[in-house]
Amino acid sequence: MALTEFDFPSHNGRDRIKAWIYAPATTPRGIVQIVHGLGEHSRRYLRLIGKLLDAGFVVCADDHVGHGATAMASGVWADSGADGLTAIVEDEAILRERARAAYPDLPYFLYGHSWGSMIARAYAARHPDHLDGLILGGIAAKMRGAEALPVAKVEAAIGDSDGTGVADEFIPTLFEGVVERYDDVRGPTDWVAADRGVVADHAVDPLNRFGVSMTLRFLRDFLELYAEANADDWATKVPSELPVLILAGDQDPVAGYGEGAYHVANQLWASGNRDVRTRVYTGFRHEVHNEPPIRDEVAAEITGFLESHLA
Repeated sequence: MALTEFDFPSHNGRDRIKAWIYAPATTPRGIVQIVHGLGEHSRRYLRLIGKLLDAGFVVCADDHVGHGATAMASGVWADSGADGLTAIVEDEAILRERARAAYPDLPYFLYGHSWGSMIARAYAARHPDHLDGLILGGIAAKMRGAEALPVAKVEAAIGDSDGTGVADEFIPTLFEGVVERYDDVRGPTDWVAADRGVVADHAVDPLNRFGVSMTLRFLRDFLELYAEANADDWATKVPSELPVLILAGDQDPVAGYGEGAYHVANQLWASGNRDVRTRVYTGFRHEVHNEPPIRDEVAAEITGFLESHLA
């Protein structure tokens, strides 16, 4: 493996995005761009990255504004700037340009997890000619809390301010009921995975600041992006020939306990897309790519999808 570490200026004009390109030892077959989820960072995908490298794929990833190494350098967490709704998607376009410059002729795939699945769906709609395939893991769809919290309430709280005040009053609604179906609850983030080790790692990772206070404008942008990614007409903005793989656990509240995965698949099908595959894993929660009993199976599902769409 060859690793290139670099940074680039965010679209928001404030941050420098920390990014990485991982290249396999063999002749590369394609590029996979990983778009991480809320409160985490891209190195949490190293095991999956290893599987992709073994299969011959270049992998690129960054830590989004307000997250991971990017936030560690800037000191700004859970805030993406004054125009974050644009920046959070366009930063991924900048990363794609860097990866494309290094590997100009390879098929290009985007993998987005959770909040990253929202970013990836917005990206596919805003840049319909950029991708050869789309993978959505831990898909944020039919998420009760996100659909119960009106953007207008957050806008009202922002008022005439710059939106950098904390959004703590709205967080209980955003994550309402996320552990209510479980009979083994030990903590508020048990929805992340059924495996205790994964949940524990999620909690102690120093670059994983899930639970740090969001700014009001970040929460507003999160809700607006959720609405964009789940809009009735979203699928009509995506090329009908774009291959899509959707992954979720049936115990994941972010994916509506699996319902969200099928909902998005049905949106794509209704728009004319006939290259959609959906896998909902029974008994597993949000991070299906990290759950020890199935993570190799999930990695094989992803690499199989990629390999079937290289031509």
